[in-house]
Amino acid sequence: MGKTHPLKPFYDVIDTGNPKEKWERLPEFPRIIELEITNHCNFQCVMCKTGNGQAKRDRGYMSEEIYQKLIDELAGMESQTAIKFVGQGEPTLHPAFLTYVMKAKEKGIVCHLTNNGSMMNDQFMEELIDTGIDSVKFSFQGVSRDGYKLLRIRDDFEELLGKIEKLYKLRGERQYPFITIGTSVLTETEAEIAAFRKRCESICDKTEIGITTLEYIDLELISDTGRRDEMKVIKQEQKECLRRYNCCHQIFDVLTLHWNGNICACCADNDEVMVLGNIKEMTLKECWDCEKEKSWRRILAERRYEALPLCKDCYDIYGWTYSENK
Repeated sequence: MGKTHPLKPFYDVIDTGNPKEKWERLPEFPRIIELEITNHCNFQCVMCKTGNGQAKRDRGYMSEEIYQKLIDELAGMESQTAIKFVGQGEPTLHPAFLTYVMKAKEKGIVCHLTNNGSMMNDQFMEELIDTGIDSVKFSFQGVSRDGYKLLRIRDDFEELLGKIEKLYKLRGERQYPFITIGTSVLTETEAEIAAFRKRCESICDKTEIGITTLEYIDLELISDTGRRDEMKVIKQEQKECLRRYNCCHQIFDVLTLHWNGNICACCADNDEVMVLGNIKEMTLKECWDCEKEKSWRRILAERRYEALPLCKDCYDIYGWTYSENK
């Protein structure tokens, strides 16, 4: 029998209901905290605002003081809330990343990591497993060396697959961490995608394949003029195939905590335009229940997307909804 993703019980609830229904059965506390312990990244992915330099927010690393406030509040709540180490940077670059995971696991908090694999040497892998982390996701682009190299401007596709295989073997028969390979595609064929899935079967517990969005791509970073022109066409096509999400769960189920302590209503708030408060001055619970957040939920429950600065430009490309474990 295959393993079950530790976040599945959370998303089984999060991914149900329309905005009005979710507003009416709002949880007393967020089900998930999207945690950005740093917005530094060591990759220069051409379609990412952090990687291509479009992100203008100050960069830094979350202090122990801020992190401890988070853990203390989550540990004191009756309902279970999971932490996802994600955000606008690479979490494993934080010098205290492993320590932070251990502190959360000591309190029984479900922990997930999405990472680019760059820090995964043998020692790091062993220490990561020892923290008791529940879930680890590796982020790719494409399903081949060429597709990966095109958007990430680096040539370590095979090396990354090798690291994942090593972590999978090190974990062995232990229950955790659940290991996911996540990628996104553009022009890849069904046969290429199927071959990638087949290759991943023996080195992870789940493979997720989505669509690469080109909203923020810096085309000048693509040296191959033929591929650059191809990306221009796809970017325009995506602009013409926009759909509103059936329901965005962020404001009804999730809070995002940035490295500087700012608490945001949306995980995509790279420029901090929908900040609810700062954890140094307000608790997560106070932000969750504040009038600002309540008014934003009401707006989304009524599907008035244009009224919110982030939501007015947020779309589901091709009408494809990201409903698997994010």
